[in-house]
Amino acid sequence: MTQADLEPFLDGVIDRWRDAGVAYDGPALDGKPAPGSPLDLERLLLDSARAMRHVARLYNTTATWLHDFGDIVAKHRLRRLIVDELGADDHAPLGAVLDCAQEDQNPREFASVVVVLKPARTPMPLFAALEDKPRLIAIAKANTSRIGTRWRIYIDDEPLRPKVLRPASWIMKRHPDFVLRADFKGDLRSSILASLAFDEGAGDSELALARASGGSRAQVRKALDNLEMTGRVRRHRSKAGTRIELLKFK
Repeated sequence: MTQADLEPFLDGVIDRWRDAGVAYDGPALDGKPAPGSPLDLERLLLDSARAMRHVARLYNTTATWLHDFGDIVAKHRLRRLIVDELGADDHAPLGAVLDCAQEDQNPREFASVVVVLKPARTPMPLFAALEDKPRLIAIAKANTSRIGTRWRIYIDDEPLRPKVLRPASWIMKRHPDFVLRADFKGDLRSSILASLAFDEGAGDSELALARASGGSRAQVRKALDNLEMTGRVRRHRSKAGTRIELLKFK
Protein backbone atom coordinates (compact mmCIF):
# COMPACT_ATOMS: atom_id res chain seq x y z
CA MET A 1 0.00 0.00 0.00
CA THR A 2 1.42 3.38 -0.99
CA GLN A 3 1.68 6.25 1.48
CA ALA A 4 -1.01 8.10 -0.49
CA ASP A 5 -3.40 5.19 0.01
CA LEU A 6 -2.50 4.57 3.65
CA GLU A 7 -4.15 7.58 5.28
CA PRO A 8 -7.64 7.09 3.74
CA PHE A 9 -7.40 3.37 4.53
CA LEU A 10 -6.62 4.10 8.19
CA ASP A 11 -9.39 6.71 8.38
CA GLY A 12 -11.81 4.17 6.95
CA VAL A 13 -10.89 1.57 9.59
CA ILE A 14 -11.44 4.10 12.39
CA ASP A 15 -14.76 5.22 10.88
CA ARG A 16 -16.00 1.63 10.75
CA TRP A 17 -15.08 1.06 14.39
CA ARG A 18 -16.92 4.25 15.32
CA ASP A 19 -19.92 2.81 13.49
CA ALA A 20 -19.50 -0.42 15.50
CA GLY A 21 -19.61 1.46 18.80
CA VAL A 22 -16.05 2.56 19.64
CA ALA A 23 -16.22 6.15 20.88
CA TYR A 24 -13.42 7.62 18.80
CA ASP A 25 -13.48 11.36 18.15
CA GLY A 26 -15.30 12.38 15.00
CA PRO A 27 -18.69 13.45 13.66
CA ALA A 28 -21.53 12.57 16.02
CA LEU A 29 -23.33 9.29 15.37
CA ASP A 30 -26.82 8.59 16.63
CA GLY A 31 -28.19 5.25 17.71
CA LYS A 32 -30.49 4.89 14.72
CA PRO A 33 -29.94 1.99 12.29
CA ALA A 34 -26.86 2.71 10.21
CA PRO A 35 -27.61 3.88 6.67
CA GLY A 36 -26.29 1.95 3.71
CA SER A 37 -24.88 -1.56 3.69
CA PRO A 38 -24.41 -3.66 6.85
CA LEU A 39 -20.98 -3.62 8.47
CA ASP A 40 -18.69 -6.47 7.40
CA LEU A 41 -17.26 -7.11 10.84
CA GLU A 42 -14.91 -9.95 9.88
CA ARG A 43 -13.19 -7.97 7.13
CA LEU A 44 -12.98 -5.03 9.54
CA LEU A 45 -10.93 -7.27 11.84
CA LEU A 46 -8.59 -8.16 9.00
CA ASP A 47 -8.20 -4.50 8.07
CA SER A 48 -7.58 -3.64 11.73
CA ALA A 49 -4.69 -6.13 11.81
CA ARG A 50 -3.25 -4.40 8.73
CA ALA A 51 -3.75 -0.93 10.25
CA MET A 52 -2.61 -1.63 13.81
CA ARG A 53 1.07 -0.89 13.17
CA HIS A 54 0.12 2.66 12.18
CA VAL A 55 -2.65 3.43 14.72
CA ALA A 56 -1.51 2.42 18.19
CA ARG A 57 -4.92 2.82 19.88
CA LEU A 58 -6.43 0.18 17.59
CA TYR A 59 -4.81 -2.64 19.54
CA ASN A 60 -6.46 -1.87 22.87
CA THR A 61 -9.81 -0.66 21.55
CA THR A 62 -10.21 -3.65 19.22
CA ALA A 63 -9.35 -6.07 22.04
CA THR A 64 -11.79 -4.28 24.35
CA TRP A 65 -14.61 -4.45 21.80
CA LEU A 66 -13.96 -8.13 21.13
CA HIS A 67 -13.86 -8.92 24.85
CA ASP A 68 -17.34 -7.42 25.33
CA PHE A 69 -18.95 -8.29 22.00
CA GLY A 70 -17.09 -11.35 20.74
CA ASP A 71 -20.38 -13.23 20.36
CA ILE A 72 -21.13 -10.99 17.38
CA VAL A 73 -18.14 -12.22 15.36
CA ALA A 74 -18.87 -14.96 12.80
CA LYS A 75 -15.97 -17.18 13.73
CA HIS A 76 -16.12 -19.80 10.94
CA ARG A 77 -16.06 -17.04 8.34
CA LEU A 78 -13.32 -15.09 10.12
CA ARG A 79 -11.13 -18.19 10.12
CA ARG A 80 -11.77 -18.73 6.40
CA LEU A 81 -10.98 -15.09 5.58
CA ILE A 82 -7.72 -15.27 7.51
CA VAL A 83 -6.62 -18.29 5.51
CA ASP A 84 -7.68 -16.81 2.16
CA GLU A 85 -7.05 -13.07 2.51
CA LEU A 86 -4.72 -12.11 5.38
CA GLY A 87 -1.04 -11.66 4.62
CA ALA A 88 1.51 -13.46 6.79
CA ASP A 89 2.86 -10.18 8.22
CA ASP A 90 -0.58 -9.35 9.65
CA HIS A 91 -1.16 -12.65 11.46
CA ALA A 92 0.69 -11.71 14.65
CA PRO A 93 -1.19 -8.44 15.35
CA LEU A 94 -4.55 -10.16 14.91
CA GLY A 95 -3.48 -13.16 16.99
CA ALA A 96 -2.30 -10.89 19.80
CA VAL A 97 -5.48 -8.83 19.84
CA LEU A 98 -7.67 -11.97 19.89
CA ASP A 99 -5.60 -13.43 22.73
CA CYS A 100 -5.85 -10.16 24.65
CA ALA A 101 -9.63 -10.13 24.20
CA GLN A 102 -10.11 -13.69 25.45
CA GLU A 103 -7.39 -13.78 28.12
CA ASP A 104 -9.76 -14.26 31.10
CA GLN A 105 -12.40 -16.28 29.23
CA ASN A 106 -13.08 -19.98 29.71
CA PRO A 107 -13.65 -21.49 27.25
CA ARG A 108 -11.55 -19.19 25.11
CA GLU A 109 -13.93 -17.60 22.64
CA PHE A 110 -11.56 -17.32 19.68
CA ALA A 111 -9.67 -20.59 20.16
CA SER A 112 -10.90 -21.97 16.84
CA VAL A 113 -9.64 -18.84 15.05
CA VAL A 114 -6.28 -18.34 16.77
CA VAL A 115 -5.03 -21.78 15.72
CA VAL A 116 -4.73 -20.67 12.06
CA LEU A 117 -2.67 -17.58 12.93
CA LYS A 118 1.13 -17.61 13.01
CA PRO A 119 3.61 -15.57 15.10
CA ALA A 120 5.82 -12.99 13.42
CA ARG A 121 8.73 -14.56 11.54
CA THR A 122 11.21 -12.43 13.48
CA PRO A 123 10.56 -10.52 16.73
CA MET A 124 9.60 -6.91 16.06
CA PRO A 125 7.82 -3.93 17.62
CA LEU A 126 4.11 -3.90 16.87
CA PHE A 127 4.02 -0.19 16.14
CA ALA A 128 5.75 1.27 13.08
CA ALA A 129 6.54 4.48 15.01
CA LEU A 130 9.31 2.58 16.85
CA GLU A 131 11.13 1.51 13.70
CA ASP A 132 14.69 2.88 13.44
CA LYS A 133 14.59 3.88 17.14
CA PRO A 134 16.83 1.31 18.86
CA ARG A 135 16.43 2.75 22.36
CA LEU A 136 12.62 2.71 22.17
CA ILE A 137 12.66 -0.77 20.64
CA ALA A 138 14.81 -1.99 23.55
CA ILE A 139 12.32 -0.53 26.04
CA ALA A 140 9.38 -2.10 24.19
CA LYS A 141 11.17 -5.46 24.12
CA ALA A 142 11.90 -5.31 27.85
CA ASN A 143 8.25 -4.54 28.64
CA THR A 144 6.75 -7.10 26.28
CA SER A 145 3.80 -9.01 27.72
CA ARG A 146 3.28 -12.76 27.71
CA ILE A 147 0.93 -12.33 24.75
CA GLY A 148 3.54 -10.31 22.88
CA THR A 149 6.14 -12.97 23.55
CA ARG A 150 3.87 -15.66 22.15
CA TRP A 151 3.29 -13.72 18.92
CA ARG A 152 6.87 -12.40 18.70
CA ILE A 153 5.85 -8.75 18.76
CA TYR A 154 6.83 -6.14 21.33
CA ILE A 155 3.65 -4.98 23.06
CA ASP A 156 2.86 -3.93 26.63
CA ASP A 157 0.35 -5.77 28.79
CA GLU A 158 -2.15 -2.92 29.16
CA PRO A 159 -5.64 -3.22 30.70
CA LEU A 160 -8.75 -3.15 28.56
CA ARG A 161 -10.71 0.10 28.61
CA PRO A 162 -14.47 -0.59 28.47
CA LYS A 163 -15.24 3.12 28.80
CA VAL A 164 -14.27 3.57 25.13
CA LEU A 165 -17.32 1.53 24.07
CA ARG A 166 -20.88 2.64 23.58
CA PRO A 167 -23.58 0.64 25.37
CA ALA A 168 -24.74 -2.65 23.87
CA SER A 169 -28.20 -1.16 23.32
CA TRP A 170 -26.72 1.56 21.08
CA ILE A 171 -24.71 -0.97 19.07
CA MET A 172 -27.64 -3.36 18.60
CA LYS A 173 -30.01 -0.58 17.58
CA ARG A 174 -27.53 0.77 15.04
CA HIS A 175 -26.82 -2.71 13.64
CA PRO A 176 -29.95 -4.89 13.88
CA ASP A 177 -28.13 -7.78 12.19
CA PHE A 178 -25.80 -7.92 15.20
CA VAL A 179 -28.75 -9.05 17.34
CA LEU A 180 -29.02 -12.32 15.41
CA ARG A 181 -25.26 -12.79 15.51
CA ALA A 182 -25.30 -12.36 19.28
CA ASP A 183 -28.24 -14.74 19.65
CA PHE A 184 -26.33 -17.33 17.61
CA LYS A 185 -23.13 -16.64 19.64
CA GLY A 186 -21.12 -16.42 16.43
CA ASP A 187 -21.81 -19.99 15.35
CA LEU A 188 -21.99 -21.24 11.76
CA ARG A 189 -25.40 -19.64 11.22
CA SER A 190 -23.76 -16.24 11.75
CA SER A 191 -21.12 -17.08 9.16
CA ILE A 192 -23.75 -18.21 6.67
CA LEU A 193 -25.72 -14.98 7.05
CA ALA A 194 -22.55 -12.88 6.79
CA SER A 195 -21.34 -14.76 3.71
CA LEU A 196 -24.68 -14.32 1.97
CA ALA A 197 -24.56 -10.60 2.79
CA PHE A 198 -20.94 -9.89 1.86
CA ASP A 199 -19.31 -12.64 -0.22
CA GLU A 200 -20.00 -12.55 -3.93
CA GLY A 201 -21.42 -15.82 -5.24
CA ALA A 202 -21.88 -17.35 -1.77
CA GLY A 203 -25.56 -18.05 -2.44
CA ASP A 204 -25.01 -19.72 -5.81
CA SER A 205 -25.01 -23.19 -4.28
CA GLU A 206 -24.64 -25.02 -0.99
CA LEU A 207 -21.07 -25.86 -1.96
CA ALA A 208 -20.24 -22.20 -2.66
CA LEU A 209 -21.82 -21.22 0.65
CA ALA A 210 -19.82 -23.87 2.51
CA ARG A 211 -16.60 -22.53 1.00
CA ALA A 212 -17.46 -18.91 1.83
CA SER A 213 -18.74 -19.49 5.36
CA GLY A 214 -16.01 -21.87 6.46
CA GLY A 215 -18.19 -24.88 7.29
CA SER A 216 -18.50 -28.31 5.75
CA ARG A 217 -21.31 -28.93 3.28
CA ALA A 218 -23.13 -31.17 5.80
CA GLN A 219 -22.80 -28.54 8.54
CA VAL A 220 -24.05 -25.81 6.23
CA ARG A 221 -27.03 -27.86 5.09
CA LYS A 222 -28.06 -28.50 8.71
CA ALA A 223 -27.65 -24.82 9.61
CA LEU A 224 -29.68 -23.82 6.54
CA ASP A 225 -32.51 -26.07 7.74
CA ASN A 226 -32.73 -23.96 10.89
CA LEU A 227 -32.35 -20.62 9.09
CA GLU A 228 -35.00 -21.52 6.54
CA MET A 229 -37.40 -22.72 9.24
CA THR A 230 -37.10 -19.37 11.04
CA GLY A 231 -37.45 -17.29 7.86
CA ARG A 232 -33.90 -15.99 7.54
CA VAL A 233 -33.08 -17.66 4.24
CA ARG A 234 -34.89 -19.32 1.35
CA ARG A 235 -33.53 -22.18 -0.77
CA HIS A 236 -34.53 -22.30 -4.42
CA ARG A 237 -34.09 -25.84 -5.68
CA SER A 238 -33.89 -26.77 -9.34
CA LYS A 239 -32.26 -29.37 -11.56
CA ALA A 240 -29.26 -27.05 -11.81
CA GLY A 241 -28.76 -27.08 -8.04
CA THR A 242 -29.76 -25.08 -4.97
CA ARG A 243 -29.53 -21.31 -4.77
CA ILE A 244 -29.78 -19.63 -1.36
CA GLU A 245 -31.39 -16.25 -0.80
CA LEU A 246 -30.90 -14.09 2.28
CA LEU A 247 -34.24 -12.77 3.56
CA LYS A 248 -34.81 -9.63 5.58
CA PHE A 249 -35.95 -10.74 9.01
CA LYS A 250 -38.26 -8.56 11.08
